[in-house]
Amino acid sequence: MGRIEKPWGYEDQVLMTQVDVGEKQGMLGMRKLAINADEMTSYAKHEEQADIIYLEKGEVTIRKDGDLIELEKGNAVVIRSGEKHQLQNIGTDVAEVLEISFPYRPEDIERIEDPYNDEREG
Repeated sequence: MGRIEKPWGYEDQVLMTQVDVGEKQGMLGMRKLAINADEMTSYAKHEEQADIIYLEKGEVTIRKDGDLIELEKGNAVVIRSGEKHQLQNIGTDVAEVLEISFPYRPEDIERIEDPYNDEREG
């Protein structure tokens, strides 16, 4: 597992394992996102991947298909495949989020808006 630096903070891979969910088989990915104060991820969607976003620490707003959801510590939001979403740290400290994805495929992402454009690595 490893850390991936991002323009908004970093992502730590916590768990990657092959699982069966119902009749679907694929990779289950769990990542810890550390989003710096006043930063945000890209507004994106996944063709197949679904995510559970769980707030461990800080203050985060989720933009989900245009609606804004203020996520409270200890709560989670489900992002279904095809739903556009973005996380924004609205606090003054680093926000820590667990993102659980199935089927996890890093290439399954379409960025609709990217506030960092050319700054993005990879």
